[in-house]
Order: sequence, then C-alpha cells, then structure tokens
Amino acid sequence: KKKTHILWCGRFLNWKHPDDVIRAAKKLRDEGYLFTLDFIGTGVMEEELQNIVNEYFLDNCVSFLGSMSPSEVRCHMEKAGIYLFTSDKQEGWGAVLNESMNSGCAVVASHAIGSVPFLLENNKNGLIYRSGDVDMLYEKIKYLLDNPSERIRMGKTAYETITKLWNANVAAERVI
Repeated sequence: KKKTHILWCGRFLNWKHPDDVIRAAKKLRDEGYLFTLDFIGTGVMEEELQNIVNEYFLDNCVSFLGSMSPSEVRCHMEKAGIYLFTSDKQEGWGAVLNESMNSGCAVVASHAIGSVPFLLENNKNGLIYRSGDVDMLYEKIKYLLDNPSERIRMGKTAYETITKLWNANVAAERVI
C-alpha cells in the first residue's frame, strides 16, 4: 500500500476541531491504513493535540509543522492527496477551501463552513460530513484512501471548480 499525504491547516482552536482529525486518524491507523497527517498552524490547543497524538501512539504518522507563510502552505497543499477542513459554523467563509481546491486536493469538509454549500458538491468535487461527527469524517477519509482514482478525480474536479467557476473574472462579471 502506498502512503497518502493528508493535510490540515489552521489555528488550533476548539471550533476548528483539529482533535476530531486525530481521532479519525487513530481509527484509520487501527484498521491498517498507511498515511501521513500533517498539521500546519499553532494555537491554544497545540499541547492538547500533541498529547492526544502521544496517547494514541500516532507520532510515527502525525506531524506538527508549525506556522508557515502562505506560499509554504500552498506548497504543502499541492503535495497533499487529501485536505481536511473541520471547522464549525464559527468559521465564516473559510478561504482555505478555495486554496485547497485550487491546489487539486480531494477535500473532506464540514457542512457547517460558510463556503461549503457554494463550492463543494458532495461526491463530485469533494466530500462533506456533518460537523462534529468523527465517525462520518473517518468514513469519508477512508473512502478516499480506498479509492485513489476517486481521490484524484475529485481533486481535479475541485481544481476546475475554482479555476473555471470561482475565479476573479467570473466574480467581477457577476458583480457587474
């Protein structure tokens, strides 16, 4: 089996639910899935998240990369096979969805994020799960790990969504 690179990026805050990602990762690892999971960011939950990783013995597949410049983040997005966006309704639009889709990632995103109903079509250009439902998050990630051709197709379709339908020119035309 080939390892899939999974990425999460943001501030480590309660309402962004990075701990849900670690809980899903434990279930995946326990079922024998091979992956790397990188967290980019910092925040008040960082020590708690590292403790959960240690408690679950995930330190061989989960890494905390710290904060980075936007261009460095985009480099990581472009290398990732799966991007996880786990915020709840406090997120607002969530521009990181645009960025991860533009980077060709297969995205798994919470239904509660402001941009999700506008940018994502479930099973077409990404996967949507119920905010806070770790089992559903796990199932969506598992589906992408089990179906690499679907993961690639969704990443390409996500890229096309951003470049053809949600770009600056189309937005300007809509405003006019």
